[in-house]
Amino acid sequence: MPMAIRRVIERLVAAGYGLTYDAIVRGFRPYEALVDEVAGFLARSAPASGRGSTKVLDVACGSGTVAFRLAREGYAVVGLDAVEHLVEVARKKSRSQAVPGPIFHHLDVARDPLPGAGTFEALVSMHTLYWHPDPKALLEGCRRALKPGGHAVVLTYSRPARVWRTFKEVRARDGLGSALRALRWLVPT
Repeated sequence: MPMAIRRVIERLVAAGYGLTYDAIVRGFRPYEALVDEVAGFLARSAPASGRGSTKVLDVACGSGTVAFRLAREGYAVVGLDAVEHLVEVARKKSRSQAVPGPIFHHLDVARDPLPGAGTFEALVSMHTLYWHPDPKALLEGCRRALKPGGHAVVLTYSRPARVWRTFKEVRARDGLGSALRALRWLVPT
């Protein structure tokens, strides 16, 4: 396939993914609870000097959802993603913020040199290992990004989502409305 056509297709897929992801997670309490938990892990690992001096790397940041949340909490956040269009979306969001937001880079930590490698106190990587073509290289890149004694929060699925079974369990426990809302998360995974 000619490179120009491939690039257009990749951009369309990335745009669709970014819009869909943002629509799914915006206001979705289970996702917000997950990000709260990640932020809690970071708060416990922050140095005594405080959040403002804590450099956090968001690996595979997508359109910046987690990076923006952590920046609002006072962390110095750098987000990176291998999908150029998602980085463009995150940068556009950042320019529209009233407060200083994260800095975003288009790169893959598994294969590209990382500006500031070895200087991050903390790192977050959500839902990346199961789709990345080289998870071992991704984890090695994450290790290189951290300064000695730094902490990483890596979230990944250990098994495929069982959509129908989970839907039935949530419906039995919490009702049909909750089960339908759970599909917002289950179907994309």
